[in-house]
Amino acid sequence: MKYFRNTELAKLYNVSEKSVRNWIDAALEGKLDLQLYKENDRTFVANTSKNTLLIEELVVKGKKYRNSRGFKMVRPSQKFYELYTEEQIFDIISNLEVHREIPHQYSYADGGAESWDHYTQKLLKEGSLNSLTNTIQLLSMTQDYLFNLVQEYERINIIDIGVGNCLEIRALIENLCREKTVGRYICLDVSKTMLKIAQRNLTEWFGDQFQIEGYVRDIHYDRFNDLLSADAFGKDADTTANIVLFLGGTISNFREPERGLGTIQDSMGKNDFLITSKKLDTESSRRYFDFTVTPDDIVHDFRDFCLELLNLDKSFYTVEQFFDKEAMCRKRQVRLNVAVSIEFQFGDKQKTIEFNKGEAILLWRASHQNAIEAFQQLDNSGFNTLQATRSKDTAQEYVQFISQVKTNARSH
Repeated sequence: MKYFRNTELAKLYNVSEKSVRNWIDAALEGKLDLQLYKENDRTFVANTSKNTLLIEELVVKGKKYRNSRGFKMVRPSQKFYELYTEEQIFDIISNLEVHREIPHQYSYADGGAESWDHYTQKLLKEGSLNSLTNTIQLLSMTQDYLFNLVQEYERINIIDIGVGNCLEIRALIENLCREKTVGRYICLDVSKTMLKIAQRNLTEWFGDQFQIEGYVRDIHYDRFNDLLSADAFGKDADTTANIVLFLGGTISNFREPERGLGTIQDSMGKNDFLITSKKLDTESSRRYFDFTVTPDDIVHDFRDFCLELLNLDKSFYTVEQFFDKEAMCRKRQVRLNVAVSIEFQFGDKQKTIEFNKGEAILLWRASHQNAIEAFQQLDNSGFNTLQATRSKDTAQEYVQFISQVKTNARSH
């Protein structure tokens, strides 16, 4: 590459594009010894070793003389350190530093989980077709086929990934309990609060009909095959099947969806079935951003929960919601109105991440695919799709897949 585009240079050194333009202007005026590259009528910073050294000096100098009136230092609240494990905190820090984003799954801690619970309760009461009711409808439409798949098995375990509050699967589990012996219901989530909500609801609805277990797991990295090992061996192994649920389009929120699907695939056995669902790309879905609830007349959006824990005051940023056509995803992010440094504390050591005025922090993404692309994603991740079903709404915005892990025996 002969030169850096301004946006590339700004991202590489965590500076504003305005700073890059100022460097170029100073070089054109002979005030700065930067080597430039001209293309057509535009001027860029050349990609040279000399420029690299000079830019690093400029960045250090800029931080040293930053205007304190436009610069804010914040420290996460004590609650931040209490809610997240050390591993999760490191993951948040890494994503902020490298990708300028807070992974969406951390929004479901504590009050964020409660807001999500209120939000889905609101969807259920609306009675209209929405993400929750469409998921319930799709599960009902494909129930007979699923039961036919598991009819030869005597015992069924449920593994619910990103468990939520279990509203969408209540009817399915009620019917499954009438047809089969449900042995274990294994809830997986990064949020302890979300696990408590799920376990509370399951106990209220089903009592002691089956064993309810909850585990903090991040499906980006954490397999769950260790939880199934007790049922994978012995005389009952061939008569036990696992139904793995990954519903609500959670996979669309991942920066690297294939990593999560790969973790699931690596955790499943040949007798296991995966049920996934997601919202498809339509003109209507591109405009959908309503995730608010209004308990006590106060509007909440659970996706902003981590900002509060980091002590980022609302005056420091402007919320942006839009469909990114190039990346084919909806985004919710905040654009900083001031330069901000976030100082994390670990014992007697600190880690500081700096953001320039004008930088964005991504809070949520929902990647868009058509039905064929969603099918191909499962196929590329090692799944053999047995059934695909579109929702009944006019736009057929939702799709559900029932899949199994590909095996060598099945491919011959």
